[in-house]
Amino acid sequence: MPESALCRQGGITLAELLVCLAVLALLGAATYHAADVMMARQHVTIAADRLAASLALARSAAMARRVEVALQPLDGQLTLDHGWQLAATSGRPGQDAVLSVVQLDAPCLSIVLRQTARASNVLRFAAVGYSRSEQGGFQAATFTLSCRGEQRQIRMGAQGRIRLCTPGRDKDCEAWGEPAPP
Repeated sequence: MPESALCRQGGITLAELLVCLAVLALLGAATYHAADVMMARQHVTIAADRLAASLALARSAAMARRVEVALQPLDGQLTLDHGWQLAATSGRPGQDAVLSVVQLDAPCLSIVLRQTARASNVLRFAAVGYSRSEQGGFQAATFTLSCRGEQRQIRMGAQGRIRLCTPGRDKDCEAWGEPAPP
């Protein structure tokens, strides 16, 4: 048997190994991107579901307790990005009762609240279940949740009706950056 045939019998060449590693690197990069998009979509979906549930709870608690209930950022925070709390406001200083606290652990999550009355990141429900502005009138609100390009919106009418939608997929759900509905 020739000597060159003995050397060639067991193993792979360097070129074959490099091609294999290149294919694995491409597959790994594609998988990482797909997993990143999936995780961002999951963060947005979970946060939107929790926020919609909190809005429904705030409305029902306001009607059941006959008090104003506010959905507001966590203590020490200015935005809703890290979570929110529901507080029953009695109108007397120091008498507010925290009903629920929701903390979020998604570093990429951004929650923007647009309201018909320009105000802070606080949404109030009157004792009759309607959302109201600081001036006392009814108000509608749109929460836009986003993470790495994934978006979801929660739209709430002045009477408290809550609807979730996805910009770009649902026909009447505007994309980020377009004007809010009047």
